[in-house]
Amino acid sequence: MTVTLVLSAIMAPALFWTGYLYYKDRFQPEPLLKFGASYVLGFAAAFGCLKLYDLLAFAGVPNAYGAQLLTPERGTYLAACLFLTGPLEEMCKFLPFFLVTLRYREFDEKTDGIIYASAVALGFASFENLGYLGYLSGFELFGRAVASPLTHAVFSSVWGYAVASAKLRGKTVFFPAVGGLGLSALFHGLFNFFTTSAALRLLGALLILGIWAWVIVKFEKEAKAQSRLISRGGS
Repeated sequence: MTVTLVLSAIMAPALFWTGYLYYKDRFQPEPLLKFGASYVLGFAAAFGCLKLYDLLAFAGVPNAYGAQLLTPERGTYLAACLFLTGPLEEMCKFLPFFLVTLRYREFDEKTDGIIYASAVALGFASFENLGYLGYLSGFELFGRAVASPLTHAVFSSVWGYAVASAKLRGKTVFFPAVGGLGLSALFHGLFNFFTTSAALRLLGALLILGIWAWVIVKFEKEAKAQSRLISRGGS
């Protein structure tokens, strides 16, 4: 595994999506140091998630990335995606967000929930991609490296925005967190299931496109609000 391969397959996609998020958040961008810290937390969360998978496998819980892919038991694999992979990975990303990033002094906009949740997700995806480097090559590796950060970020954006909205309204974040995590886990599990079937991959792409469109709408709404505030301040 060369340094060039690591940089191209891990860091370059993460930097690309970071640049995109900063472009969408251009009116009041978050401190890069805080964004970077959230990325590192996501990287650590993915390592913890891997160890949880190992513990579950030791306890006899079937791994959603294991033998089910090679058998006709698609119902078993779907159940593993919906009730294991989706909930476990979204919860692992959510915990550092809730325990650390939600306490940032700069966390003062609803879309900050998307920004920081995405930062954690990018770190999580980078760690995952690191593990795939030895098994993928060529276009398959490139596609995984670029798409994985995006998919993780859009899933996490759901609970990130829900929690941020509640926090900034002075409401309890418990119920929005439960609801957001539930939706994210559902989307995550369905996407994982769709991607293992050529007949269903289009549904997976449409799912990501739909959530991404929702994220863009939220950013544009926030940008218009910031623009109005700037205009009023200058008049």
